[in-house]
Amino acid sequence: MRIIQCEQCGKRFKINDDNGDKSNAKYKCSQCNHVIIVSKPVSSKTVDPSRDAAPSQSSRKPFDDKLILPVDAHSADDDAPVGQEATSSTAGSAFGLKTKFNLAIGAVFLCAIVLIYFLSGSRLQKDAEQQVFDKARLLLITMESSRSFTSKVLKPVLYDALPDRFIIEGMSSSFGARNIFERIRAVYPQYYFKHAAPYPRNLINQADDFEMNIIQEFSKDPDLKEWQGYRVKGSEKEYSIMKPIVAEQACMLCHSDPALAPQELLERYGNENGFHRSVGEVIGTLTVSVPASIVMDKARENTIIFIGMVALFFVLLTLIVNAFFSRVVLKPIKHLADNANEISLGKLDTQIDTAGGDEIAMLAKAFNRMKISIKMAFEQLAK
Repeated sequence: MRIIQCEQCGKRFKINDDNGDKSNAKYKCSQCNHVIIVSKPVSSKTVDPSRDAAPSQSSRKPFDDKLILPVDAHSADDDAPVGQEATSSTAGSAFGLKTKFNLAIGAVFLCAIVLIYFLSGSRLQKDAEQQVFDKARLLLITMESSRSFTSKVLKPVLYDALPDRFIIEGMSSSFGARNIFERIRAVYPQYYFKHAAPYPRNLINQADDFEMNIIQEFSKDPDLKEWQGYRVKGSEKEYSIMKPIVAEQACMLCHSDPALAPQELLERYGNENGFHRSVGEVIGTLTVSVPASIVMDKARENTIIFIGMVALFFVLLTLIVNAFFSRVVLKPIKHLADNANEISLGKLDTQIDTAGGDEIAMLAKAFNRMKISIKMAFEQLAK
C-alpha cells in the first residue's frame, strides 16, 4: 500500500502495490480523469541495504512525498479501501460556497414571495374592487346625467317646438339613457345597466325580488341615496350599484293618470303599466352591475404584476450580490486555496497576497506565517 499523486490536479490516492508482473500500472484520477502511470517499486531483494537505513538529517529532503501526512486521518487509515482518495472527506462536497449562498438567497426569495402574497393579497383585492367600483359608479353617474339632460333640457325644447307631439326617442329620459348605455356597452360589454321598476312600461326593466327589496329600502329611508354590494344573480355573483329614481312633478304627465298621457306613449306601451305614480314616490332604481369574476380577474392581474416586479427586483439584487460575493469573497479564497495547495506540494517559496484588512486578509497572513514556520522548520532539519 502506498500513496501516489496526480500530476495534473495534485490529488493523492492510496493504491495497492500488488499488480502482478506489470512494470508500470495505470490509475485514473477520480478528480480530473488524468491517467497516472506508476512504476512498479523495486523488490526488497535487490535493494541496496544501505537504502533501507534511515536517512540522515543531512540527506533528508526539505519536503518528501513519503512524509506527507493525509489531510484527513480517517481517509488515510491503512484500513481504507484501495484507491481511496487521501484527502479531506469534505473536498468532494457537492455544493460550493457560491451554490450554498445562492440556495440561501433562493430560500429567502421564496419565503418573501409567499409572505408578500399573503400580506398584499387582501390589499390588492381591495384596490381591484375599488377600480371596478369607480368605473361602475362613473357609468351610473353618466346614465343619471343623461336622464337629467333629457328631462330638463331636451324635453322642454321639443315641447316648445312641437307642442302637440310626444317624441319618445327625445322626450323619454328612460328611453334615452338605455340607448346611450347600449352604445357604451359596446366598449364595456361586462357592465350591465337597468331601470329596475315595479310594473314598468318596458318589461325588460321589470325589477326582480332583490331589486324590489332595495326599492323598498329606498322608500323607507329617504336619506339613503345609494346602495352598493354583492348579490347572487342566477348562478353568478355580481357587484351592483343602485340609486333611487324619485318621481318629480315633470314626471306626472307620463306616470300619473293614463288619461293625461300622450297618445304616442299609449300607442307604444299601452295604458296599464307605469302609471298611478305620485310626486316624491320611489318609482325604481338606476342599476349598474358587473360580474364578480371581473373583480377577481383584476385582483389576480394586480397580484401577478406586483409579484413580477418583486421577482425582478430579487433577480437583479441576486446578480449584484453574486458579482460582489465572487469578487470580494470567492476570488480571494480561491487564490488562498491555490497558494495553500502549492505549499502542500513543497513549493515553500509561493507568495501569498496579504493585502487588505478584512478577515480573508487576516487568514492569508496566518497562512503566510505558517509557511514561514514550515520553511524554517525544514531548514533546521536540513542542518
